[in-house]
This record gives sequence, structure tokens and C-alpha cells, in this order.
Amino acid sequence: MKTDADEKAKKLEEAIGFSHGFDIKKRVLRIGGRRALCYFIIGYTDQLLTEGILSALQKMPVSDAVSLETLLREHIPFGGGEILLSTEAAAEELLRGSTVLTVEGAEGFLILDLRSFSLRGTEEPEKDRTLRGPHVGMNESLISNLIQIRRYLRTPLFRTERILMGKKVKTEVAILSLKGKCDERLLETLRKRLRTAPLPALSMTQENLASILFPQRGWALMNPFPRVRYTERPDVVAATLLEGKIAILCDNSPSAILLPECIFDFFEEADDYYFPPGVASYLRLVRAAVFACSIFLIPIWLLIVQNEGILPDPFRFILAEGDYAVPLFLQFIIIELCLDGLKMASLNTPSTLSNSFSVIGGLLLGEFAVKSGWFVPQTILYSAFTGIANYVPTNYELGYSFKFVRMSLILAVEFFGIWGMLFGCLTWLAVLISTRSVAGKSYLYPFFPWDLKGIAKLFFRFPKGKEWEI
Repeated sequence: MKTDADEKAKKLEEAIGFSHGFDIKKRVLRIGGRRALCYFIIGYTDQLLTEGILSALQKMPVSDAVSLETLLREHIPFGGGEILLSTEAAAEELLRGSTVLTVEGAEGFLILDLRSFSLRGTEEPEKDRTLRGPHVGMNESLISNLIQIRRYLRTPLFRTERILMGKKVKTEVAILSLKGKCDERLLETLRKRLRTAPLPALSMTQENLASILFPQRGWALMNPFPRVRYTERPDVVAATLLEGKIAILCDNSPSAILLPECIFDFFEEADDYYFPPGVASYLRLVRAAVFACSIFLIPIWLLIVQNEGILPDPFRFILAEGDYAVPLFLQFIIIELCLDGLKMASLNTPSTLSNSFSVIGGLLLGEFAVKSGWFVPQTILYSAFTGIANYVPTNYELGYSFKFVRMSLILAVEFFGIWGMLFGCLTWLAVLISTRSVAGKSYLYPFFPWDLKGIAKLFFRFPKGKEWEI
């Protein structure tokens, strides 16, 4: 004879795909003299904690009134728990790793958060290292990342909000902000976009979220400049929240999305605030100068080669000498493409071979390219400099966006000379001026609109850090 517990169990098992999931387990118990069913996923559940709770529940005396509220209040003194009436909601919690308990004669499902699974360590991210300061990073667990960030923001102003995204496959997303600091209208807009996103699943988390947070159409899709910043450092997330911005975390991703961001925010580094103001200001100026050279060095050199007469005799050593089979502009384009190809190859090269392959590839390709007459030494030298300087900002997307700027200027100089250089610079400046952040503000702030105090903060690190801006 089927009972109401069997009916609830049947609906739950259909919702979770119990019949074709060998890692989903069911245990039949008796709690207070009543039949009960417990469902959990192997590897998601803390076995000792689960067995301790179930053992205590089975020792309950026989009672005519066994309610889930009584179990949760009197017999489960530890561990997160809640009662859900919806079968679909209970199935979602079970698939997220919670333990689900049903009791005959009791309405609803008892959800116990007894999750415990293996995690990657919190090592410092490779792309965003610091010489001084905490050497920790985030991992693929949303809760673990949230705990690390809360260690820096032990204040009741710190707000966290969970949203389940995906129509078919649910993924946890968290919005982090500081009450009274962030833009409330922007926060509400982001919340609405995440909740109403019509996507079935959120598998490749970062770019899917970025496209939802900042939807673009038409020619705007061709704009290469990033609108959101990524970081795997909890201290950077905390500092950004203190500035009044918003962070978004996603389960299964070690990166936090920071917004709204202007273009100069991408040049900030954690070391700026772990060094004395004088050293940090020097590093900022060097960073800005090196990155500017990575954009304009090659186009300006091509202009000088086209107009050799304007160059004084003491500086003529920078000109290309001898014969070469490939035009200079094409040499730079080929090297840019080869560098990207080598980067992709290095990502797929086993770590034990990557160092030797990179050294052999750099030496052999550069040496034979010069000896064969394809390239001149200057093109390899300047391309090597720009290739390394492209990593000055920690954001990959920003580095590639300015790579496109550099390549377009090279082509403009080759075919149109000085007028091509001017037109190319003005075109990209117009693109930057017309670009808007996620909040709809200028992408070039504090230069447009002009803010002298903000400009000073870009290049000089003042004795008072970000914590003084609260």
C-alpha cells in the first residue's frame, strides 16, 4: 500500500533523475515510529555529520505527531536547515548537494545543508601576483570565495544576494555590494538582468555573465574594449567594494566580476597599495609609459623609416639596414600573429616542456628569420618589446584590444603615412569617447569629463589608501 511518503518520493525521484544517477543514494529510515526517506549525493555530503544526524533521528521515541518543524528545532541542533513545500525546489537543493529528508505524515521536505567536497587550494593567482601582501586567491567554490572576501569586510554594511540562474541547469550567482556606497539603481538593474536572463544553463560562466550584464547589439559588438574587470584576489574584490562598486561571484568560477569600470581602472594593481607612496607612484608612471610605448612605438618607427630625412644623424642607427624580402609592416603583422600562435601552443604544452620549448622557439625562430632575409633585427626587437609590454595590465581583454589598435595603426601608417596615423588615432579616440561603462558613464573618466583630482590619483599613489575613502 502506497503512502503519502511514497508519492512524495516518486515525484522527487522523477525530478532529480534518480533512476539513471548511480551517485544519488536513498536510505530508508524510521523516525519517531514513522517511515522516512533520506536522499543525498555521494561526494557532496559530509558522511560523519550526516550519519550523526540520522543516527540521532532514529533514536527518537515513537510519537503520534512528528513534524519537520519539530525535527529541525529540537533534534537537529547544528547544520543549516530549512523546510520546502515544493518538489521542484527540493530537487534543485538536492542537485546542489544538500541532503533531503521526507517523513510519512509530514508535509514538505526537510533540507539539510551538510555539503562537504574537495576543493582546490587558495594559491595566489598566476596572472595577478604581488611582491608584498596576502598571497591567496579564490577557487571554484562560491562559499569559499565569499568567506575569504568577508574576512576583509567584517561590517553589517556588506550585502550578499544569491540568484539561481539557468532555466534547465541551475547555477548559483552572488551579487556583493556595500550598503550606502554602491549605485542602487545600477544594483537593481543588474539584479533584474540576472533574474530574467533567458539562458538554459550557465556553463562558461564569465563571458555568459558579462554578455548578460552588458548586452550589446550591432556595431557595439565590434568594440574590443572590456567593460567589466576580472580578478581572482579577495583583497582586490574588497577594495573595489569599498570604492562603491559591485562584485559578482559565480559558482564553479575562481574569478569575480567587478563593475562598473572605466579604462584606467584596468591598470590598477594590488602592489600599488602594498608599497610606500613614492615607490607605488614610480611604478604607476613606469606602467603607463611602457604601455603607451607598446601602442605607438612600432607605428612611429614606421613613420620615421618612411621619412628618413627628419631623423638626425646620431639616431640613424634605429633605421632598418640591408635588404629584406618582406615589407616592414608585413613583418610586424606576421610576428603579431606568430606570437598569438605561440601563446596558444604554450597553453597546450605540458608544463615540463613549456620552458624548453619557449626558449628553443624564441632563439631558433628569431635567428633564422633574420639570417634568411625575411625579417630585420629591429622588427624582432620592437615586436618582442611590445609583446612583453602587452602584459602590463592584468586584464587579457584590454591587452588584446590595444593589440588591435596597434595593428590598425601599423596598416594606416603603411598605406596613408602621417595622415593615416592621425586619422587612426582620432578614430580610436572617438571610439573610446563614445564607449560607456556598465553604469552608462564615460569610459575615459577622469579625462572625459575632466577631473584634475582623479587624474592625479591615476599617476600618483597618495599616503591615504582606499580605506580612507569610506
